[in-house]
Amino acid sequence: MSGQPLHSSKQSAKQPSSADQLLRIYVNTPDNDPLMETLSQQRDELLDDLDKVASAAEVTGLIIWLLRDNGINTQGETLDETADRLGDLDIETDTDQYTHLIFQIKMAVERLDSIMLDNS
Repeated sequence: MSGQPLHSSKQSAKQPSSADQLLRIYVNTPDNDPLMETLSQQRDELLDDLDKVASAAEVTGLIIWLLRDNGINTQGETLDETADRLGDLDIETDTDQYTHLIFQIKMAVERLDSIMLDNS
């Protein structure tokens, strides 16, 4: 036995082949694990091309993870409501702090709509 933990940053050498696999690794990885940086980069790559994400659950999981990483609680809101709230915060503070995050949310909502249409 090598004494290696079951979950180590050596897993970063093998890229998950799907959003589902990435989310499963993310859920089982402590926030302070060095692997988390690589997982977040892979998440961001998938969010940049959501057509590679096959299911609504995967899209939702990726965007909720992104929101969590940015300290955003959806407070039981829909993704559209969260985007609107973040937009209101940007207006109130006269900043563009959430602009990229709002864009990511809107793209996720668009992909979710597309998946729903494909499944009907």
